[in-house]
Amino acid sequence: MKQRMLAVLATFAVAGAGEWGQTPIARPAVRFHHLHYAVADPGAQLRPASDALQGVRTIVPGIGVGVRVEREYLLFARAPLDPDASSRRQQGAADLYADAVRWLSRRGFSVQPATLRDTLVARSLPRERIDHIAFAADDLPRALAAIGAKPASSSDVAATFRLPSGAIVEIVQATDRPDAYWCPMHPGVRAPATGKCPLCGMALVPIPPPRPGEYRLDAELRPRADGGASHLRLAVRDPESDAVVSSFVDVHERAFHLFVISRDLERFAHVHPSQNTDGSFELDHPLAPGLYLLIADFLPAGGTSQLVHRMVATPGYSGPLFGAPPPLEPGPDEQVAGGLRIRMTVESPAPRRPVPIRFEIADAVRGTPVTDLEPFLGAAGHLLIVDNDLSTAIHGHPEDTGTAGSSVTFAPVLPAHGRYKLWVQFQRRGEVITAPFVIDVRSEIQ
Repeated sequence: MKQRMLAVLATFAVAGAGEWGQTPIARPAVRFHHLHYAVADPGAQLRPASDALQGVRTIVPGIGVGVRVEREYLLFARAPLDPDASSRRQQGAADLYADAVRWLSRRGFSVQPATLRDTLVARSLPRERIDHIAFAADDLPRALAAIGAKPASSSDVAATFRLPSGAIVEIVQATDRPDAYWCPMHPGVRAPATGKCPLCGMALVPIPPPRPGEYRLDAELRPRADGGASHLRLAVRDPESDAVVSSFVDVHERAFHLFVISRDLERFAHVHPSQNTDGSFELDHPLAPGLYLLIADFLPAGGTSQLVHRMVATPGYSGPLFGAPPPLEPGPDEQVAGGLRIRMTVESPAPRRPVPIRFEIADAVRGTPVTDLEPFLGAAGHLLIVDNDLSTAIHGHPEDTGTAGSSVTFAPVLPAHGRYKLWVQFQRRGEVITAPFVIDVRSEIQ
């Protein structure tokens, strides 16, 4: 009799709250969703985290910005995220994970994975302060009911709980919606819903379907009586229909950015033609006889960001069309232009990875750091980089929207070793100031 009663009790324990003899009720389950870090500059954390984890920079609606690896995230918010963070004991990532698993397990939850080392993001974790850890539930209301405690805070998509240790655990609604929006300037920043890019502040736009072919740039030059050209007319053609594209999305406050570079790399202009009703663009711009590279930067509606090259020879030019590229000799790392003294520092230049290029900006007369730079076309600065044969061109912006400081950093990815010429542009007191430099990118194998 005693043995039979023990068997009955064991059966009841497995069945839990279910009816007698029915299939046992499954334990509520959650899976690891993200670690949320509190940092001084969330945008600055995205690139190194994405590079280290080979993940996608993303925005999780209602939760934060960060890097996604499959269904796991590292998210970043500007410190302090939790106002009481300074008064509570800080835990390492592994200890925080174990503490959260113990707390959830005592409430009957099945947690996947059971340890931090089995997560994908554990391959590379930032050395920053962790504000909280989050787990995803397929049914958030049911999970919160199973916890049976009042959350410290809650919303439609998440609820947070403070553990006895002081750590914070967040339970979020599992949503694995596909990315449908991206930043036109930073296509690696993606999200399932609309929002703003954490790097440049631009509104995210719908990700267009892939299109075969490349957009083409037509260029017409109006000759000058004394040689050269005085006027440019440009048209962008659709890769499928060959029709003139007439609808564009403004990127950095303009629908069309045009860079004009002479073949000897001595002349440079960053200009913005006006659009006609037929979709073409026109601009009065004097060009002496010579060879010029036109670089058009634009985002066609329903397309992807484009950087299209077109070489033109102006009337009166009689030199070779395929001459040897001009040599690029390393020059000074400091230039004076427009009342500014601009000093360039390049950290460990190597191909196929981000190369931090920092510019320290001071008043050319007093030598004091400037604090009155102004936004130039929606950015703290603009940078154009070309190689000496003009086969590579990169239009970059700082991954920092602030302009008050005297230091501005870009991080372009250069495709190969060699020497590159660059032009950096800032705005101060309404004037756009341009300074040229040459950098030497060394091969990874010496």
